[in-house]
Amino acid sequence: MLLVAGLLTWAVVGSSYGEEILRRPSVLASPRVLTWFIGFLAFGMGYWRSARSRGQGGPVLMAVQTVAALVVIATGGTGVEGALLAIIAGQAPEMMSQRRAMVWVLAQSVAMLGVFLVIYPLERALLQTLIFVGFQGFTLGSAVVMVREAKARAELARLNVELQATQVLLAAREREGERLRIARELHDSLGHHLTALSLNLEAAVHTVKDPASVEHLRRAREASRTLLSEVRQSVSALRESPEPLLATLRELARSTPGLTVHLDVPETLALDSPEATHSLIRCVQEVLTNTLRHARATQLWVRIAPEEDGGVRVTTRDDGHGARAPTPGAGLTGMRERFTRLGGHVEWRAEEGQGWELNAWLPAARGAELS
Repeated sequence: MLLVAGLLTWAVVGSSYGEEILRRPSVLASPRVLTWFIGFLAFGMGYWRSARSRGQGGPVLMAVQTVAALVVIATGGTGVEGALLAIIAGQAPEMMSQRRAMVWVLAQSVAMLGVFLVIYPLERALLQTLIFVGFQGFTLGSAVVMVREAKARAELARLNVELQATQVLLAAREREGERLRIARELHDSLGHHLTALSLNLEAAVHTVKDPASVEHLRRAREASRTLLSEVRQSVSALRESPEPLLATLRELARSTPGLTVHLDVPETLALDSPEATHSLIRCVQEVLTNTLRHARATQLWVRIAPEEDGGVRVTTRDDGHGARAPTPGAGLTGMRERFTRLGGHVEWRAEEGQGWELNAWLPAARGAELS
């Protein structure tokens, strides 16, 4: 919407000279018209690039637009050219801090006054400057409010992801605790009674003299031993089998507003330890949080797959703007520490304009076929 509004304003500013150039291209032979035309096109290209680049190279593109706008003001004459500076004022809060944006708008307003003083009488120069300073102030204030709202929405989305992740992890821990409780009950209660039954049947085999009864007792003893072995296997399975990751990760992805998450995870993939599972979930959560907070991305791809060496590989990438010199914060540092403690590693790469990529590895994946 802002892009369309800015381009419409730009077109309106250039409508007068533009129509004349289209009717009589020969007017470009005039140095004044040619200079205006070059400045007008330079502003349009700078604005288009700035709007499409999601803030990359912001100050440079804004400087190009400011200089081009001042050239158009100086060589124009319709009295509406100052509206171009309002377009720049609308971009400033997204490109830089609020204080720097205000300084920028003030500086270009002073430059505009200087241009007006050269081409107009003092009274008209002051009037024109006040009019366009008002336009710039209104545009700047609106843009500041929009940027604040966008940051607030991003922060709410980040907090929602963290809350959802905590709920998912708590639910997983709850299920894990229930499995361990059932395993203990089976071992302590049923296992104890089956052991006692097996011992009593063993004693009965040696005390009963009737051959037919001895055979029945031996069969009962073998059945009790088989049942005891199966109970022990069930207890071990309950204690050692972690839950599949996909359901948990889907819950995280579903609760990420403004970001489309593409999950590529085997249905039955599981890790050998609850701690590894927890670390992997926290890894994906941190990626989601960073993408929402910093990347300005709309798409995120997450792939988790087992490897032939017995480990599990995590790769993520987004379509955001990346960073020239990424500096890891507490979240990424904590992620790397978790993986390193488990024998894995975490690496990331970000290039300006190319998005953010993460590559991590954990040992001992099981429960899924290699792709």
